[in-house]
Amino acid sequence: MYKGYGMEGLQEYFLNPGELIFSKKPIVIKTVLGSCVAVTIYDKVKRIGGMCHYLLPQAPSDETSSTKYGNVAINVLLYKLLKENKSKRDDLVASICGGAFIIFDEREIFFIGDKNVDIATTILRKEKILIKQMYTGGDHGKRVYFNTQTNKIIVQTLEKITIDDLYNPNI
Repeated sequence: MYKGYGMEGLQEYFLNPGELIFSKKPIVIKTVLGSCVAVTIYDKVKRIGGMCHYLLPQAPSDETSSTKYGNVAINVLLYKLLKENKSKRDDLVASICGGAFIIFDEREIFFIGDKNVDIATTILRKEKILIKQMYTGGDHGKRVYFNTQTNKIIVQTLEKITIDDLYNPNI
């Protein structure tokens, strides 16, 4: 699927909505997005990184600490890098993917994709993390591959997507 991109031979992990993967070893993290957003954060000196995939921008309360919320997921990923691995802010770069305008149900149009992108940019700017790449918006889903050792990101547009596709590593 990504031959010629320097990702061959690496272990591949599929990231479901609401999950986060961080790795010190070189791996490829793959996910499928609709209105959800995936944020990658990469330490360009230590060559480590991770990705979170969240469904909603903001947790409804401080007691809600699920990574299905952008404000929680991004902060957990930052904690992994800054606190647990002693990364320096100046060495970190981020990418934001997803946030499409996808309608799975006509009764539920809340522009979640835009709000998911907004929370990512707000938190990353507040934390002074450089946003190097953005693959956001539109009205199609996206398949994303992220190499945790090189920060190489491949984004492919998916013409048609269903809610079940977000949980399908074979799409």
